Amino acid sequence: MKTVTSLKQRPCQRQHQRGAVAIMLGLSLLVLFGFMALVFDLGRTYVVRTELQNAADAAALAGAKDLNRKAAGISKAIATATAIGLQNKTTFSFKSDARINITPDMISVGSCPEDACMVPASGITLDAAAADKTFIKVDIPSGNLTTFFARVFGNQTTQTFGRAVAGFYLTDVTPIGICAIDTFRGGARTSAAGIELTEFGFRRGVSYNIMELGPLGGSGQPYLLNPVDAWGGPSCDPAHSSANYTAPFVCRGTTAAVGTVPGYVYGNTGISAGPMQVALNSRFNMNACAPQDANVKTYEFGNTNAGFPASWMNPDPSRQSIAVDKATNKPITNPSFADYGVLWSYSRAVSAVGTSPTATAGTAFTLNDWPDLYGGGAAENYQTDPAAPYSATGGDYFKAPQVPPGKRDRRVLNLAIINCPASTGTGCNSTIRVEAIGKFFMQVKADLPKSIDAEFAGLVEPLPTDIRLYK
Repeated sequence: MKTVTSLKQRPCQRQHQRGAVAIMLGLSLLVLFGFMALVFDLGRTYVVRTELQNAADAAALAGAKDLNRKAAGISKAIATATAIGLQNKTTFSFKSDARINITPDMISVGSCPEDACMVPASGITLDAAAADKTFIKVDIPSGNLTTFFARVFGNQTTQTFGRAVAGFYLTDVTPIGICAIDTFRGGARTSAAGIELTEFGFRRGVSYNIMELGPLGGSGQPYLLNPVDAWGGPSCDPAHSSANYTAPFVCRGTTAAVGTVPGYVYGNTGISAGPMQVALNSRFNMNACAPQDANVKTYEFGNTNAGFPASWMNPDPSRQSIAVDKATNKPITNPSFADYGVLWSYSRAVSAVGTSPTATAGTAFTLNDWPDLYGGGAAENYQTDPAAPYSATGGDYFKAPQVPPGKRDRRVLNLAIINCPASTGTGCNSTIRVEAIGKFFMQVKADLPKSIDAEFAGLVEPLPTDIRLYK
C-alpha cells in the first residue's frame, strides 16, 4: 500500500518541479538582462559622458584664452568653444553626424569658478559687464540616450553631461599706486631696539596716509591704475581709465592688469573722491559690490569706544598716520612718538636679517621694544594677546559687520608700490613702474581727497593668473 501511494504522488511532484524551473528561468533572465543593462546601457552612458567631458574641457580651456574683460572677448570665447565642440564626437550616439554641438545657451561666464558667479555668456553685451568675467563654464547635456536592456525595468532612456570651468583669477591687487619711500626692497633702520626691516622705505606696523606720499609722474591725482588693460598689450582703452570704471575693482580689491613685478602698468586719469571713497569704505559699510570686513572696528584718535590705549596712542587728534615732509612727500626723518599715528593695529615691526638692499624679515619685536622703536609711548594696556587688535573676536578691539560674518582681511589693500621718478604720463599715455606689491591695512575709513590711512604689513606677491581647469 505504501508503494502504490508513492507512485500516485510522483506525477504531481514532476508538475511542481516544472513550474519551479520556469520561475527560476524567469528570474535568471531578469538577472541576465540586469547585468546586460549594467554592462551595455550604463557602460554606453559612461563612455558618452567621458566624450562629452573631454569636449567640455577642451572648449572651456580654449574659450578662456579669449576672455579679455571685454564683450568682444566673450563673443569670441563663445565662437571658439562652439568650434572646439564640433571637433569632438560621441562614439555611441548612433547618429550619422555624431559631432558635439555646443550652443551659446550651454556657455556661462563669471568672476569666479562657482555657479553663483556665473551668468549666461550671450547676455554680456557691454564692456562694463565683461570687465570681471575671467571664467567660462561649458555645460553639454547628452539629451536622451535610448536604452536597450534597461527598458525591461522601465528605463527607456538615460542622460548624462559634460561640464567644465576654466579661467584665471584677477590678481589680488587693488588698482591703487603708492610711491615708494626709497629704492631698497629690503632696507634696515637702526634703533635702540635693534635693526628694523624697511621695505621700499615702509616700516611694518606704521601707518601712512598714502595720499601724502607724492604724485606719479607729476600728475595731480595719480593714485588709480588702469585695472584692465595690460601694459604693452594690443590696446589701452581710455574708458578704462575713469574713476567710475575703476571703482568696482577698488571695491573688490582686484585687477587684471598687474601680473609680475617688477613691471609696468597704465595709469589712470584721477581719483575722483565720490566713487573711490564709497569703494574703499565698503570694507566698513554695507555695499553691494563686496562684503564687509569681519571686524569693522576703526582705530582712530578720539574714538572713546576704541579700547586701550584710549585715544589710540597719540596725543595729537589730527595725527592718524606718520607725519610727512611736504617738501619731499616722504615721512619725516627721526620722528618722535608724537609724529606717529596708529601703530601695530594689524601687524608688528620686524627685525632685519642681512643688510640693505637685500635684507629680509626676521623676528617680530615685542611691546617692550615700543619706546625704543618709536621714541616713547606707553605699551602697557595696549594688548596682552600676541595677536594684533584686528585679530580679536570680541571686546574693545572688535566690532561685527552689519551683515555677519563678513570676510576677514577685507580691510587689507594690496597696493602697487611705484617707482614714481621713473613713471610718467596719465591714462593710456602713462608708463607706471611697479616695483612690488605692499600689504596695507585700513585702520579708518578713507576721507578723500584728504586721506587714505593704512598700516603697512609687508610685501606680497600677486596671485597667479594662469588659465587652468577648475572643475
